[in-house]
Amino acid sequence: MRDMEREAYIDRYRRILAEDSPALPDIDGDAYAIVRDYRSMKLGEVLRDWARLRKESLKLLKKVKGGQWERVGTHPTAGPLSVAAFLRRQAVGNDEAHLGQLGAIKRRHQILADLEAGPSALAKETHALSDEKLRLRPSADKWAIIEIACHLRDIERVYAERFTKMAHQEKPAFWILDNARAAEALRYREADLRAAIKEWKRLREDTILLLRSLPHASWQRTGLHPERGERTVEQLASDLVGHDRNHLGRIKELA
Repeated sequence: MRDMEREAYIDRYRRILAEDSPALPDIDGDAYAIVRDYRSMKLGEVLRDWARLRKESLKLLKKVKGGQWERVGTHPTAGPLSVAAFLRRQAVGNDEAHLGQLGAIKRRHQILADLEAGPSALAKETHALSDEKLRLRPSADKWAIIEIACHLRDIERVYAERFTKMAHQEKPAFWILDNARAAEALRYREADLRAAIKEWKRLREDTILLLRSLPHASWQRTGLHPERGERTVEQLASDLVGHDRNHLGRIKELA
């Protein structure tokens, strides 16, 4: 954002106002990020530089009068654009878009942190429980702690498949696991808790690796849930966080 201010927008405004229909160079932000080693820079210094450059832009733009707003420069991909059009691109295509990305990054970071915490939270809640406590059902139709733990493990496979399909297919349709059938067929109540936690942790790590690999735009790809309708990757990941919380809360109550 700082470098676009200086080398894209300020330079474009100046050239359009000073020259007749100048041909404007394209700016490769991805190349800048690598060549200038953005990751090594200090955020505070970058923000101060950008604030200074933004003041310079505004000072220049406040002097633009009447027909000067319609003076044109030729962008290499967008074609002829006026000063007013470049200003809209800067405000919406640059500022709003990138600030939206920052907000999305923060949300995704929290989602991934919450997902990473799930298996450890299960281990913490159950480490001191007796085998009898783990397998005791509160009623005939309610799961024991070990059954909930196995469900958390197996539902991870369902979500991982959904995320994979959403990343590579257009609006894939989801299927729903028959939880009761899975619990009976896989004999959840007889399972080994430590093995279930270990396997859930492994599967969750794979899920997080997949989600971390997705670019910003892919978090808005969608799939079709038979009950909840169209869901984005971000919404589905939030659903999985909520699923963890609900079942871990239930385990805590039972414990």
